[in-house]
Amino acid sequence: PGCFGDLIMSWILFSLLLASASIVATIPVPTVDQLKWSEWELGAIIHFNMATYIAGDGCSFSASSVPSQSLFNPTKINTDQWAQAFQAFGARYAVLVAKHNCGFTLWPSNVTIPGSNIPYNYTVHQSPSPSPDVIRAFVDSCHKANISPGFYYSVVTNFFLNVQSGKKVSGPLKPGMVNVSIDQYYEVALGQLMELWTQYGQLGEVWFDGGYQADIKANLTAMLAKAQPHATAFNGYGLSPNCIRWIGTEAGRAPDPNWSTGTGGGGDPNSTVWCPAECDTTLQDNDHWFYSATEGIRSLEELIDVYHNTVGHNGNLLLDFTPDKDGLIPDDHMQRYKQLGDFIRKCYGKPINATSGSGMTYAVELSPAATIDRVVLQEDQTHGQAERLFTAIPTIFRCTSAPFQRI
Repeated sequence: PGCFGDLIMSWILFSLLLASASIVATIPVPTVDQLKWSEWELGAIIHFNMATYIAGDGCSFSASSVPSQSLFNPTKINTDQWAQAFQAFGARYAVLVAKHNCGFTLWPSNVTIPGSNIPYNYTVHQSPSPSPDVIRAFVDSCHKANISPGFYYSVVTNFFLNVQSGKKVSGPLKPGMVNVSIDQYYEVALGQLMELWTQYGQLGEVWFDGGYQADIKANLTAMLAKAQPHATAFNGYGLSPNCIRWIGTEAGRAPDPNWSTGTGGGGDPNSTVWCPAECDTTLQDNDHWFYSATEGIRSLEELIDVYHNTVGHNGNLLLDFTPDKDGLIPDDHMQRYKQLGDFIRKCYGKPINATSGSGMTYAVELSPAATIDRVVLQEDQTHGQAERLFTAIPTIFRCTSAPFQRI
């Protein structure tokens, strides 16, 4: 799919407008880890947990009871196969849902309920899973595939402990729930995060879905600084200098323009905070995150459009991967990831021509009658995002922002 329609020309002249000297002197700059994360461009988020084995897309507090650990039984689980799917797509990092809202952990947590000898017994260790530690298997597979691993942990909700949106749910406990105070809950959550952040090596990204409770902000900040100082933190503004932000939608479309500064939505060119955007979206239809046998998958054409409207709009694309109840990526999903990856590699792997420099005007020479239908613009953002306007002559586009990458 062309961005502008086919154009036949022998050269393109680019001109840019920089922010004023007074603004350039005060613009925020990224950390080394934020720059590296932006260069990755493509990531995977893996929704595989107790919610894979129940109806819906996660545990609902309207459910009659906590799902039994015996349901979690991925008899053919193969995290190396997952990593092959990540590679086929082109992902440079992968974030596994280590604990979702149900409260079930994919690792054998040794945390106990504070003030008692009661173990946190809603884990893979109490299930029939042939993999005793899915987290360890995932990390090992990522390392073999040269992919940076990361973890999603729902801090604000835990159905097993009767906590929703950071608060205890009133009323009688449902079968399978454990009664804890909110302070006990905080200790459990912090203890499990410490296990994840200290037992599995360096992480590329940690995910705070739905944010975090203000009561434990100081604890989280200190823990991240000590245990994972180089990890980027999704929804981590105020917790880490390596914060990244949610784009504001799960549709796979970033706003235009989309700045690398600012803490929400499409960002803010005048913000003093460097916090680039991550665009998470599903492969399955209808915004369905965990595997569903009844949901179809999005077409290649739609996913190409997603790529252009996320990576092509200065955001990282975090695409969902959904192992099935056997613990495998379905064949049709594997094929679609490879089709998308093949398109990206074929279209953007080797440009017809390229130029770079530090001036205000750039010329790209093309062979006579060269046919192109897109242009990739990139700014070296080591010292911040200074460009404010980018124009091409012949006039094929005019950008209010030419950030880390614009297609």
